Amino acid sequence: MANPLYNESMQKGFQSQFGSFMSNPMGFLMQHKINIPQQYANDPRGAVQYLLNNGQMSQDQLNSIMQKAQQMGYKF
Repeated sequence: MANPLYNESMQKGFQSQFGSFMSNPMGFLMQHKINIPQQYANDPRGAVQYLLNNGQMSQDQLNSIMQKAQQMGYKF
């Protein structure tokens, strides 16, 4: 099953969606019905690992998002 957050972000413009995410990560995820436990609110790596472990995001999706963000100048 495709990840609705990933599909929507690719369709609506990655830069706009990523900017919204960067300004309020937990709010952005909740708005898109992606539930992350509160324990990861200040742990981006933990939140991503949670999404990967629970099948809410694939490694390919993460790689694609990271590649696009790096093209925009973000460093990880």
